[in-house]
Amino acid sequence: MGGHVLGTALGDGSSVVYIGQQIVTQVLREDTSALPPDVVRAMSRDNVAGVIGGNEIREALTIWRPDHVVPAAVSFAQLVSWQRDLTAEGRPDDASGRMACAVAGVMECAVTAEFLADVFPDVLTSDRLTTVARLAGLGTDVLGVDPVRSLLECAAFEAQPLVAAPGAVLARVVAAFVVLSGMDRTDSRLKDWSVARGLVVQLNDAIAEFTRPAPGLRLVISLADVRRGSQGDAEYWLMRGDTLVGTGDPISTGHEQTGVVEAVKYALQWAREHLKVDETLVHVDVAAPVSLLVDLMSRTWALEDLPVGTFRFGARHSLLMRWSGRLCPDPSVPDVTDIAEINDAARIALQEMARGAEPITWLGHDDFHAESGEELKRRLAAGRMGAAIGFGETATLERALTALLPYTPIVVWPRPGASDLDEAFRARVRAYWHRQPQDFADAYRRNVAGHSCDACLCDLHSVSHDEPWLDFCWLMTRRTVAAPEETR
Repeated sequence: MGGHVLGTALGDGSSVVYIGQQIVTQVLREDTSALPPDVVRAMSRDNVAGVIGGNEIREALTIWRPDHVVPAAVSFAQLVSWQRDLTAEGRPDDASGRMACAVAGVMECAVTAEFLADVFPDVLTSDRLTTVARLAGLGTDVLGVDPVRSLLECAAFEAQPLVAAPGAVLARVVAAFVVLSGMDRTDSRLKDWSVARGLVVQLNDAIAEFTRPAPGLRLVISLADVRRGSQGDAEYWLMRGDTLVGTGDPISTGHEQTGVVEAVKYALQWAREHLKVDETLVHVDVAAPVSLLVDLMSRTWALEDLPVGTFRFGARHSLLMRWSGRLCPDPSVPDVTDIAEINDAARIALQEMARGAEPITWLGHDDFHAESGEELKRRLAAGRMGAAIGFGETATLERALTALLPYTPIVVWPRPGASDLDEAFRARVRAYWHRQPQDFADAYRRNVAGHSCDACLCDLHSVSHDEPWLDFCWLMTRRTVAAPEETR
């Protein structure tokens, strides 16, 4: 079994058996009049085990009772019967412990499936269940012919970490339903579900994670005018939510490390002068043309690792890298001049990504060869590649970014020196995809500061353009277009 499970409190709760870290509540009461409606509905089902749960039951049963016939379908009544037999045996050895946990896990999933069907009927669509899986950190490939049951059983048996509270991943699944439905988190039905399982904290934490607002205060630094071989102006703005707090005077800088660092230091100092007394500047967006992005995200430059005062930039600030081509034309990508067109397409792609089964398309080294470049461009221009593209080793990073950034709002690749881009790495990226882009940047900052965090996120480079950034680009473009008329 991939983790530990939390059994459902179906009886009067007077008998609880602890098996290692497993918690299994026994069914003791024949009278069903006092049971919750979702339990009563589950008890009437003739088959409550999905593929994952059924396999768990069969494996456990062959160890617990080798001569017992494994049923093709597992009814809730059969689960109750097995629990009574386990209680009567009173021998918490490995075999009975494994069986008790398998039974309790399937029972829990059966009851929670009834709860979800009753409370969240509008979320029970293929698109939304795919989003639930992604938010909960589960692979969307778990959704089979019985997607709700598969989702719950994966959470109970396969995705549950041993270091987490029993039922923690199940709570994430329910939290995802809450967020997608817009349900009031104080609803008594939700409270009853979480209290009965001891998952109040886990449920509330997951809801808070999924509904975390975008950073209220952020500094945007544009290096769009900084080009190779010439001086350019760095611009910067301080945003509080969707409101522009102020615009600093442009500072001239060159396309070299020292010049960029001085421009960033100057912008940070300016921004701090405009903060309220209780505000701290953490979130910084840096937009640059492809030619500069390649340097800023290389092993030698690594903007996050450069000192911008007493501390390195990434130690005190959460840095999001943006492509300036969505603010104004990028001379290093001369074929793209219609900013409104690519930003409108990006917004649609992001909205479709939230409903799609696979959040990211992975490209291989061969996709960037000269002979395959035209085919890649045709696929991108047809809009068939999705909102997010990832890649590993390429001929050059500049070629990859130049090819991809006009067509896709999110591009990701391993940081220099990170682990190989194997299937395990890709699976972890998919599992944590709901945390991009801000949590990806926060993870690097926390790691630099010495806090433990997910290695997958720290190892990932990204140039990301979420809807708040597209809103900012629209705001800046609108101000630029409207300026001549305002001066008349």
